[in-house]
Amino acid sequence: MTDSKTTKDIQLLVAGYGAAGRAYASGFREAGAGVTAVDPFAVEEVKKEAQTLGISLLKELPGNLGRFDLVIILSPAAASLDIIRQLADRSGVCPILDLTSSAPSVMQQASAILGDRLIDGTVLGAVGLGGLATPMVFAGRQAKGVATMLRRLGCYIACIDGEPGSASALKLLRSLFMKGLEALVVETQLAAAALGQTDGLRIALADLAEVDMPEFLAEMLRTHPKHAGRRTHEIEAAISLMRDAGLTPFMLLAARQLFARTATAGPGPDESPEAALRWLESQFNPHREVANATA
Repeated sequence: MTDSKTTKDIQLLVAGYGAAGRAYASGFREAGAGVTAVDPFAVEEVKKEAQTLGISLLKELPGNLGRFDLVIILSPAAASLDIIRQLADRSGVCPILDLTSSAPSVMQQASAILGDRLIDGTVLGAVGLGGLATPMVFAGRQAKGVATMLRRLGCYIACIDGEPGSASALKLLRSLFMKGLEALVVETQLAAAALGQTDGLRIALADLAEVDMPEFLAEMLRTHPKHAGRRTHEIEAAISLMRDAGLTPFMLLAARQLFARTATAGPGPDESPEAALRWLESQFNPHREVANATA
């Protein structure tokens, strides 16, 4: 796409018209882009809604991609590779942005099929809430050019160095944190309810509203190597509390295992988050994990 194009000249093909596909397609259309969407399973009500929004909704991918500036895949991850193979067979050489939650290995396979046309993308948040302003991360040879185009439509995009698969790895690292946090929230709320402390929990956690979260997380990392042993005793007490309430402490049991592992290797430094991470990496790295698993 040339710099002279305005938003109304941008032509996008969105492959997948589920919740995320509809959110992006409607946002792009509202921003002035021409939007064609593809979903073989769209029901009549969805088709009428798309028509009202000015979105052309097709049952299958068009045979020629020549008129599009970009194809965006927003299908379920399981369908991503099949869609990529179909796109590779179409005429036209526009870039293809995969925004599914596919694994890095899938993105590497996709790159082998599409070459430099592929941009590996990940969405860092809920597009249903943030719309086009939901942050995204792109990786791939054409990532910067595509990011420039989509920023004109209101997108917030960071580009990282690395081949396709790099952005997908970030998505899964975010999932490691967010899904673990979700599980912890569920376990804590169930325990509070069982103990009649739902309102009390709000008081106990109220200080988190004032916390600088990045600094808070860095402080956790900094102090963990030296204080893991002492904190294991507090985890034991919390485990007993949950069991007395008749609940299984899934997250706490995992936390006890991790803290005990650190304590066995310690005591480590208490200097900076960077020093803590270096020490932890020296103790718990992939080579050592494999060796311990096969010992």
